[in-house]
Amino acid sequence: MAFDKTMTAPLAIIKVGGLAVGKMRNIRCTEVIRRGDVVGLGKLAAQEKPALSWQGTLTCGFFLIDFSISAIPGAINRNANSIQQWEDTLCLSDDGVQIDIMRKVVASQNTLGIITSQLAIFASIKGAFANRESLDISEGQISGRDVDFDYITPILYPL
Repeated sequence: MAFDKTMTAPLAIIKVGGLAVGKMRNIRCTEVIRRGDVVGLGKLAAQEKPALSWQGTLTCGFFLIDFSISAIPGAINRNANSIQQWEDTLCLSDDGVQIDIMRKVVASQNTLGIITSQLAIFASIKGAFANRESLDISEGQISGRDVDFDYITPILYPL
């Protein structure tokens, strides 16, 4: 995938569970590959470093507009009527959500130079499960909501 321009916030749209998520401040994905040591008899230094496990985490921040809604699909749902419903919703969510980072690209340009855009997938994160949620209210700032996810499929960039 060859992009000749820098990815900036005005060009990015985040979709969670197929729905565009508005008022997002940031998103950060981290993937870690844990490697082991293979040391032969009579040797002290590692001779190989095979991959043993992989882990993906995602942290995203939103501007908090309304306390009564859970507008982030896949996040910890606060709209339950009882603790039992909340627990059931959390425990029975088996598939996680898909988070797509979309990039605005030029669809067409008319003779006057007016551009029409379309969305193209920049990166897709599949099997994301929320594991932390926090909110922040600070003097002189817009309140925010942060959600952390673990995801089970490495990010692949479509060609």
